[in-house]
Amino acid sequence: MSGLPWRDLQLRHLREKGADMLMIPSKTRQCASHARLDNADQGRATHRVSKIGSSLNFSCASLLVLLFLLMGRCCSAQSVNHLSWLDRASKTRSDQPDWVTPLITSSANLEEATIYDTSRKLQSNGTDLVTAGGPRGIQFVPFGRLQVTIGATPYLAHNDPRVRDGFGDTSFAFKYRMASGNAEHGGFAFSGQIGASIPTGSHQNGQPSAILTPTLLGEKGWGNFNIQSTFGFSLPLGDAQTNGRQFTSNTAFQSHLFRVFYPELETNALGYWGGKNDGQRQVLFTPGLLVGRFPVARSAGITFGIGMQVAATRDHAYNHNLIFSIRIPLQSHLSKQPNHSLFGTK
Repeated sequence: MSGLPWRDLQLRHLREKGADMLMIPSKTRQCASHARLDNADQGRATHRVSKIGSSLNFSCASLLVLLFLLMGRCCSAQSVNHLSWLDRASKTRSDQPDWVTPLITSSANLEEATIYDTSRKLQSNGTDLVTAGGPRGIQFVPFGRLQVTIGATPYLAHNDPRVRDGFGDTSFAFKYRMASGNAEHGGFAFSGQIGASIPTGSHQNGQPSAILTPTLLGEKGWGNFNIQSTFGFSLPLGDAQTNGRQFTSNTAFQSHLFRVFYPELETNALGYWGGKNDGQRQVLFTPGLLVGRFPVARSAGITFGIGMQVAATRDHAYNHNLIFSIRIPLQSHLSKQPNHSLFGTK
C-alpha cells in the first residue's frame, strides 16, 4: 500500500507530459496553416496584379489599333476615288521621301512591297541559328495614310540537337503616317505603328503570350543622305512579370550612290525591363548595302540587301548576324510624280 501514492504521482506526471507533447504538434500545425494561408494570399494577390496589368495592356492596345484604323479611314475620304488601288497608293507615297527601307530599321514611309529576310546568327551558347522570314512580309496601303503589314511567319533552324526546329510567331502591324514631305518639301516623314505577334510558334520557338509593340518612326534627308530612326517597347498580354518587356531603338544612316546603291550603317539597341533578363542591355552595329530598284515588270522592281550585325557590348544574346533581304516594291506605272520613281531615277 505504501507504493500506491508513488505510482499515482508517476502516472499523473506522465499524463501531464503527454498533454504537453500533444499540444506542440497542434501549435506547429496552426503555424503551418497560417503560413499556407499567407502564401496563398500572396499568390492570389500576385495573380490579380498580373491579370490587371494584362487587361490594361490589352485595353491600351485595342484603343491604339482602333485609333489607327479610324485615322486611316478618315484620311481615305480625301483620296481620289476614281483611281485604282495601286494608283491611289502611289499618289499617297508621292508625298514622302523616296528612300529604300533599311535592313533592320523600320521606315516611316508607306510602302507597297513584299519583303523576305533570312539571317544566320551566332548565339551566346556558341550555336548557329538560321531564321527564314520575319515581321516584314506583305506590305500594302489599303486607304489613306495607313499601311498594313502581314509578317512572313519565320522558320527557325537550330544547329543544336537539343533544340527542335520549327515555326515562330505570326505577326502583323498597322502604320499611320502622321506627317511627311517629299524632296521638294523638306524630305521628312513621321509615323506611328502598332505591331502585334500571336504565339503560334512550335516547339518553344515563339513567345509564351501575345505581344503588342507600339513604335514611333521618324526620318529626315539632306540630298542623297538620310537618317531613319525608331523607338518602341513591347507590351506582353500574358504574365508581364515573368516575360518582361523590351525596349528597342534603331537608327540607320543611309546614302544613295550611282542611282542603284544604298550603303548604310545602323545602330540597334535592345534593353530588358523585368523577366529573367531584367536590366540587360545590348547594342549592335550593322553595316549593310542595298542594291536596286531593278525593273522586273511594268509596276514592280526588285531590290537586294546584305549586312552583318556585330555586337558592341559585352552582354549580347547573339553576334555576327548575317542578314540577306529580297524586296519587290510596287508602284503604279501611271505615276508621274517628280523625284519619286520605282527604279530610283532621281
